[in-house]
Amino acid sequence: MRRIGVLLVGLTMLVAACSGAPAAAPPPAYDPPTAFGPSSGTLLRGTSSSLTGSYGARPELPVALDGTTVWLADGGGLSRADSTGAAVAVPLPPDRWVSGAPLPVPSAGLVVAGAATTVPGSGTTPPGLAVELLAVPRSQAGEPDPTLAWSVGAPLPWSEAPRSVRTAVVGVAAAGAGRRIAVVTASTSTHRSTVAVDLDARRVLWVADGVLAGAVLDGRAPDGTPAAGAPAVGSPVVVGAAVPPGGGTGYSPSSAVGLDVLTGARRWGADDGSTALSVHRAGPATVTVAGRRPTSARAFLTMYDADGGSRNAVDLGTATAPPECTWDEAATTVCSGSNRTFALDAPTGAVLWSLPAAGRVAPAVTTAWHGAVYGTTVNGPVVVDARTGRDRNPTPGAAPVVVDAYLGVGAGSGLLGGVVVTPATG
Repeated sequence: MRRIGVLLVGLTMLVAACSGAPAAAPPPAYDPPTAFGPSSGTLLRGTSSSLTGSYGARPELPVALDGTTVWLADGGGLSRADSTGAAVAVPLPPDRWVSGAPLPVPSAGLVVAGAATTVPGSGTTPPGLAVELLAVPRSQAGEPDPTLAWSVGAPLPWSEAPRSVRTAVVGVAAAGAGRRIAVVTASTSTHRSTVAVDLDARRVLWVADGVLAGAVLDGRAPDGTPAAGAPAVGSPVVVGAAVPPGGGTGYSPSSAVGLDVLTGARRWGADDGSTALSVHRAGPATVTVAGRRPTSARAFLTMYDADGGSRNAVDLGTATAPPECTWDEAATTVCSGSNRTFALDAPTGAVLWSLPAAGRVAPAVTTAWHGAVYGTTVNGPVVVDARTGRDRNPTPGAAPVVVDAYLGVGAGSGLLGGVVVTPATG
């Protein structure tokens, strides 16, 4: 009887395979989504505040979305998950510590992530520290388990435990004859370095110690694919904040710098002596640089192009806290800080709208994507139009920190809500 049962099961599987039953259809796509259903799964557990950034800072998560697939860093490791939160870990060599969000690179068929690792000592030479780029073949949830394809590292001129180092893949630039250059940062409270890696040659091109990159500009989207409507620009440039060795990013006199993506050579500098500098991509060929002026405690925000030309300086009034900005990967950059939220036109830097305004409050922004701004007010989650500032949905059901056409990822409800996945429904 047992042999007959096995035979019947085998025949059933064979019939199903021969019938050519179609694979499950993907869920509807909403570009951008403005409504979200109940949580479909939990990615990370713990207190929401500790998982989504410090008080007063724009929420950040070590998570990237690639369609209905989630890539995340958790506990120093790298995993691929589906919308239910079911995760598969990528086997990594020992003593690697991944902390920032991975980055899918469709043009290279890879997902890349930054990791800190220990360089073994030898003889009288003590162990050191390196930043490493990990490359995993791009795959979707439900496909064979992900594996590490290759990695390449660069020693850093400072000594820290890997767990104390925060790594991030800032972006990927297309340079030369189809070369793809990934830019990775490593930072602690007193150190920072930026490393450029050629994805095709699988080698480190340069290391800029003392520079924390914030954007890679070459007229392309963050994953290295051509951005729709992007203006023609020169060779790619890495823009970041240069901070003196041993200095903290908050109070040390710093400057904004533009580095050549192939050589690391300095192409331009601006805002010398400023403090609390932050650099964010503002469009295909623009960045925002925010900080405090060296002669006062006044905050400033300036938009620069890839060549260091100033597009616009925004009047922040008497604010002393620099705003933080997010490009929606379309035509708008949204900034928030000091109880004010406003939007800038990505090519020109012109202010499109500002809140609070008559009878309206400013949302606390969690992210922006493809013309939609996501955030919260005293009334709960809200979606605002990136170009007009008008409410698109006053009750979207969630305020994601990471979003695409299928899913949102953000803080769960309650103090111990962790990080959850919410499917897009409209």
